[in-house]
Parts: sequence; structure tokens; C-alpha cells
Amino acid sequence: MRVTRRRLLALGCALLPLAAIAADPAPPLKLVVGEMAPYAMSAGGPGPGALVELTQELGKHMGIPMDVEFYPWSRALATASLKPRTLILPVTRNDERETRYRWLVKLVRQRFVFVGLHGSHDLADTAALKRARLTVLRGTPYKRLLLEAGFTDVSECTTVRECLRMVKKGIADASYGAEDTQRSATHLDGNKENEFDFSPVFQQNEVWLAGSLDFTEEEGRKWRAAMEVLRADGSAARILRKYGVNAN
Repeated sequence: MRVTRRRLLALGCALLPLAAIAADPAPPLKLVVGEMAPYAMSAGGPGPGALVELTQELGKHMGIPMDVEFYPWSRALATASLKPRTLILPVTRNDERETRYRWLVKLVRQRFVFVGLHGSHDLADTAALKRARLTVLRGTPYKRLLLEAGFTDVSECTTVRECLRMVKKGIADASYGAEDTQRSATHLDGNKENEFDFSPVFQQNEVWLAGSLDFTEEEGRKWRAAMEVLRADGSAARILRKYGVNAN
């Protein structure tokens, strides 16, 4: 019996280093985002933003910590395509981006609208808007999509907030982008939402959490499985409601 106990003790000691290795936490992933309220906010909100918080909750469910870093949107896109083990949001899919990222999980569905000063333009008149001065967020596919759809005067701005400043100053007739982000931006700079008019929904698209290409498809399946859990238990809807984001 003593021999057996000694052997068990020796075996236990031999396994200690392996147990210690197994218990080491996973290294944090880098999540790069652009300042885009209510999806991603570095300050001034109820948290880091709806989609940042949702992604953090997904990571927590999978035991994956992450460091969040805010960049100008164009730089965030470049960082995620070049740096290993890097996540990015909020990203919509298109032909240009399709092979630059690993598409991990759909987060929400966006509605895209035009926003102008109250009473200044008929935003339901698409034919008239095709001749209007429009502005869109730089680094997005919106400019190309609008030009391909027959819109003739489309400029770019650095942030959604800047887009609406251009509208407020009369530099642009309307801003085009996601309704959630544009409504959030109308409350900045001392503005009120009722100072602006919103068009009917012009397009819809899905917003993704994407990653650098060194993420595997198996990892993508794990992110999607985690999202199903958060949707089923109501956690995803609760986080989106906290920021006033449409969950549909």
C-alpha cells in the first residue's frame, strides 16, 4: 500500500506542471473599433458601446479576454487586416472586404437612411437626392454604393459626428449611413434629434464581427455558437436595448 501511495504522489507531482499550463488564461485578443456611437464609444455613454459590450460578453462566455483599442475607422480596417489575432467591428461585408477578413459572427442588422436638416429637403424623393450634396463616413463602401446607384455628389468625412456637422453648416444636404449611428450623432454638439429629418430606409445590411485571417473557421463556429447562447438567454437583446439599438 505504501508503494502505491508513493507512486500516486510521484504521478501527482509529475502532472502539476501540466495542470499549471492548462490553467493559464488565454492571451487577450485585440479588438479594434472606430468611434461610432452607439456601437462603439470610448467615453460619454453607458458603457463601451452596444457591439463592443456584446463582443466582450461573447468573449467572456468563451473564456477569451480582449483589449479594446479605438482608431479612426480607416486605420481600424487596415489594422485588423494586417495584425495577427485582431478583431474588428462593426463591419459590413462586400466583395472588396470578403477575402481580407475572417467573418466570425453576425451581430445586428443595420438600416441605412439619409439625414438632413428638418424641412430642408424631401428625403423620400430619391430622384432629387441623386442630385443633392451627400456625405458618408470615410472607410465605408457607402460612397461607391451611392455612386453606383446614380447619386452624383458624394463626399466623405472622418466620423459620423463630422458628417452631421457638415449637414448642420450647409456644406452637405444630407448624410447617409446606419440609422442607429446617425440618430446617436444627432444628440451631440448640443443638437436635438428633432432638428433633423430621417428618410425612409434606403438599404439594409448585416453587421459582423470580423477578424484577421489567422482566425480559423472552427473558431468562427465557436463565436457563432456563443452568440446563439446569448440570443437564447436574452443577454444579446438586453445589451442592445441598453444602448437603444434595434435588435432586428
